[in-house]
Amino acid sequence: GMVFYNNVLCTMFLFPVTLCNGELHRFLKTGAIHTFDYASKNVFAGFVGFFLNFASLNCVSSTGPTTYAIVGSMNRIPIILLGGYVFKATITPQTWFFIAVSICGGFLYSYA
Repeated sequence: GMVFYNNVLCTMFLFPVTLCNGELHRFLKTGAIHTFDYASKNVFAGFVGFFLNFASLNCVSSTGPTTYAIVGSMNRIPIILLGGYVFKATITPQTWFFIAVSICGGFLYSYA
């Protein structure tokens, strides 16, 4: 129920923006994106997005918004470490400082 209403409300707000920006006309005139491959990938992305949205709302209803916000802030730590390892990035002391500021900002946001 809530996921459907959330997506319908987003569509109602974003459709006029696409008309004003000319994106709908550009979409209809571009032939390269009207293929089965493009459509199947978009359908798959839509299903994944729908279930991700449903999972997020389910987590909030099961645990509460505070727990969900804290977990959202905590997931930055393993993502930062994994990203540095996977991409073999050189993390300088200045970068560590900015990472710490970002994490503290996330905690402050979830606390407030």
